[in-house]
Amino acid sequence: MKVKLRSQSKQSTSLKMLLLLALLGVATPQRSQDTMTDFLPMSPAPTPLPKVQCLVFNVEFMNCTWDSTSGPQSANLTLYYWYRDPPKECSQYLFAGAITTGCWFGSEDIDIYYNFNVELRAPGRHFKQEMKLQDLVIPWAPDNLTVYSVNDSQLELHWSSSYKAMCLQHLVQYKTDIDSSWTEQNVHQRQQFGLPSVDEHKVYTFRVRSLFRPYCGNAQQWSQWSPVVQWGGRRPRERPSLPVLQTVLVPLGLLTGFIFLITMLTRLERVWVILMPQIPNLKSLDDLVTTHQGNFSTWSGVSKGLAESLQPDYSERLCHVSELPLKAGAQAEGSEGSPCSQHSPYWAPPPCYSLDPEP
Repeated sequence: MKVKLRSQSKQSTSLKMLLLLALLGVATPQRSQDTMTDFLPMSPAPTPLPKVQCLVFNVEFMNCTWDSTSGPQSANLTLYYWYRDPPKECSQYLFAGAITTGCWFGSEDIDIYYNFNVELRAPGRHFKQEMKLQDLVIPWAPDNLTVYSVNDSQLELHWSSSYKAMCLQHLVQYKTDIDSSWTEQNVHQRQQFGLPSVDEHKVYTFRVRSLFRPYCGNAQQWSQWSPVVQWGGRRPRERPSLPVLQTVLVPLGLLTGFIFLITMLTRLERVWVILMPQIPNLKSLDDLVTTHQGNFSTWSGVSKGLAESLQPDYSERLCHVSELPLKAGAQAEGSEGSPCSQHSPYWAPPPCYSLDPEP
């Protein structure tokens, strides 16, 4: 028993010496260090904070997100950002349940040509990053795709974009109804694409997508594909000038025709009033005698020019008939008489002549 107690007291004394030497900075044998590590507890390594990924959508808004499953789950992470000013916290977080997963930025908080700094913070830890937003822009897909026929064997595709044309390059894909894969063509900055040697019996399908070009940034992510547009199996439309003519000249022609019709109806109404005067009523018959003194044309409303135009422009030659006293010797011939005496003075015979009796 005494031997065991002595051995235990020796071990405790050696441990005390080792601790004292460690405090004094004196090197200890390797076996003693191994003996100490067997007694000291090991602390777990801290979990690193997740990396922040930002995407700028058409320079209209931006999302900065992180993987919430890789960070500490006991507390929400907070995001601070700045360009040149002091850091400020995100004002609109994105959530997955009750855990923060990102931050939403409006256009007023985006400046793509200054270095963008973000810092993700957790209790006792933080993680800082720096980004170039001009390399993270994703434009919207092109829209208003239209296919026109240049001639009998060539098509031309046009489209528009919602961002500056000088900052975008475009990729066109097309295929026919008998093709199994797409054919693509990079048209760079142009917003049109020409396809020669087409077959009008085939159906052609087109689509376009855009990329933020190196002139404005070094983005690597393309936009989504535009809605497809097809051509074929029908008579192609003419150049873009035809819809312009239809939308401008047709309404203008209708308006001109309407004005011409109104003008003609107004003139016809005036002529009708002139030719067909108003029928007077019985109450205005007194004006014929009192005011107009029996002048029917002025009373009825017929213009002076019309009344004069209705007057005959010819004159008739009148035949004056007179009877001369007859002598006694001529009484016997009265039964036969002259041609003029055989007619009534109320009937105007052809010109006739009376012969004076002989003296």
